[in-house]
Amino acid sequence: MAVSLPLWLHNFPRLFRDQPAPQKEIVCAPALTQLVVDLACSEDIRLSLEQALNRLQSYIGFYLQAQVYLIGMPTPQRDQLLHAASITPPIGLAGQLRYQLTEHCLSDANELRYKLPGTALSVHALQLRFDEQSPAGWMVLCFKDSLPDSEQINRVSGPVAEALSGGLSSWYRQQSRINAAISSEKAAHAAELHDSMAQILGYMRIKASRLADQCKRTSEPELAAISEDLCHQAQCAYRQTRELIACSRLSIEQGQLVEAISQAISEFEQRSAIVFELDNRVGAQLITEDDSQAIFIIREALNNIVRHAHASHARVQLLPLSDSSIRIRIEDNGKGICAEQARQDSFGMKIMQERAQRIHASLFILPRPQGGTRIDLVIADAPR
Repeated sequence: MAVSLPLWLHNFPRLFRDQPAPQKEIVCAPALTQLVVDLACSEDIRLSLEQALNRLQSYIGFYLQAQVYLIGMPTPQRDQLLHAASITPPIGLAGQLRYQLTEHCLSDANELRYKLPGTALSVHALQLRFDEQSPAGWMVLCFKDSLPDSEQINRVSGPVAEALSGGLSSWYRQQSRINAAISSEKAAHAAELHDSMAQILGYMRIKASRLADQCKRTSEPELAAISEDLCHQAQCAYRQTRELIACSRLSIEQGQLVEAISQAISEFEQRSAIVFELDNRVGAQLITEDDSQAIFIIREALNNIVRHAHASHARVQLLPLSDSSIRIRIEDNGKGICAEQARQDSFGMKIMQERAQRIHASLFILPRPQGGTRIDLVIADAPR
C-alpha cells in the first residue's frame, strides 16, 4: 500500500490556516487520519516520527506555546528522545524524562503533570499505548512556565496523541506479523535442510572418512592426499549445514540481546572445557538496529573460540563508550588468529563483517596483547 507521507504534512497546516479560529481544533481530523495511515504503513518508523514531529511542533507551539517530544517509541533506541529538527532540547532533559517516564515503567497513569527538578520547565505527558506486552511510550509537552489547564492541553493534544497511538499500534501489529512469518519461514527451511542436505552430508562425511583411512594404507600418496581433502571438505560442509540449521531456528525479540548473549555463552560452555565469563556493564537492555545480526556475529565468534582457539578461558564484555556507543568485546587466551591469514575457503570472518555492516556497526578482529584473539563489535547509539 503506497502512501505519500508529505500528504498529511501539507494538509495539516493548511486545514488550520484556512478555518476560522473556533473550528480549528475540530477540522484536523482528515490530517490526523492520514497521519495514522502513514505511520501504519511506514518502512522506517523513526524517520516517519521525526517528519511528523517537524509539523506537529508548529501546531503545538502555536496553540500551547510548548515543545513536543516523543520518548519510548518502538525505534532501535527506544529510550531516545525524538523531537522536531527546529528545536534544541534543554541540557539534561532527555535523562530526566527517561528516569521519570521509562525507567519507572509507569503503566497506571495515562497522564502525568509535574515540574522538572532543577529547571523552570513544566511537563504534561500523555501515554501512547501501542502494544499490550511492551512498556508504553509518551508524548511530552514541555512548558517554560506554569502548566496551562489540563483540559485546555488535552483539547489540543489529545487527538494528536490518539492518532500517534493508532498509527504506532497498527505498525507494531504489522511488524509482529512480518516477524512471525519470517520465523515460520526460517523454521521450514531448517526442517528441509535437516531432512535433506544434513542427512546426505552426514552419510558422505562418514564414507569420506573411511575412504581416507583406506587410502592411507596404500602406496599412492597422491590418492591419499585427494581422499584426505575430500574428507575435510565433507566434514566442513556438514558442520556448516548444521550451523545454518541452528541459525535458522534462532529467533530473538528486539531488546532481548543481552539475554540471548547469556544463553549463547551457556550453550558454548557446555560444548567445551573452556571457562566463559560475561562482563555486562550496560544493563539489561542492549538494542541494535537488528539484534539477530548482532547475536549471529557473537555466536560465530564463540564457535571459533571453541573450535580453533585452544583456549582455557574466554570473556564477553558489554562496555559503554563515551559517545553513547556500545562495545561488545569477545576475547580468549588461546593461540591467536590473524584475520589476514584466514583460509581462502573459510567465509566465517567475511560473513561477520557483512553482518556488522548491515547494522552499521564496526567489527575489529585483532590479536590480544596478552595472547589469544580479541573481537570488538562497536554499535552506534542511534543506528539508521
